[in-house]
Amino acid sequence: MSARIREAIAALDHDTAALRLAPPAQVRARGETLRRRRAAGGVAAATVLAVAGVFAAVSPTAERGTNPPPPAIGASAAVTAAVEVDCGSHVLRQSERLPDTAIACFLDAVGARRPARLAETWPTIEGDPIHTVYVAEADGAVQVTIDSRQDRFGVPRITRRTCTGPVVEHRRIGFTQCSSPEAA
Repeated sequence: MSARIREAIAALDHDTAALRLAPPAQVRARGETLRRRRAAGGVAAATVLAVAGVFAAVSPTAERGTNPPPPAIGASAAVTAAVEVDCGSHVLRQSERLPDTAIACFLDAVGARRPARLAETWPTIEGDPIHTVYVAEADGAVQVTIDSRQDRFGVPRITRRTCTGPVVEHRRIGFTQCSSPEAA
């Protein structure tokens, strides 16, 4: 071994001698504690959201019978009040797509020229939620409202487009023609 290599190793030993590393068992225990806290926090958050969802679903029907839910993301009250078919609100995880039944429900309503509503929330690559609401009108046009205000790495805004000719593309709803996006 050359003298320079020996000097470098001696210098490295001197530089790292002051470091005190925790034993592997202690590092694993700390990681396990953090994992449990995250899991408990996730369960608590899911419980709170579920309870809030139940109250949100129950309170409007208790007061007004079977009226549709309140207007979503920038939807006008007239359009929401006219919705005949509710195809659901779907919260999707990474790489999940809308259920085939929801897509069929919405496309059937558009084809029959019946007012309908479909909502989806899907995560960005970083996990930020993007909310999209499709509202079909009696004339066959579809108002597509996208809320990206919670996207930390994108442009936070609400946009609306008027689209026609809905099609299914990889278990997602697409359109043959859409207007330019407008701020909602």
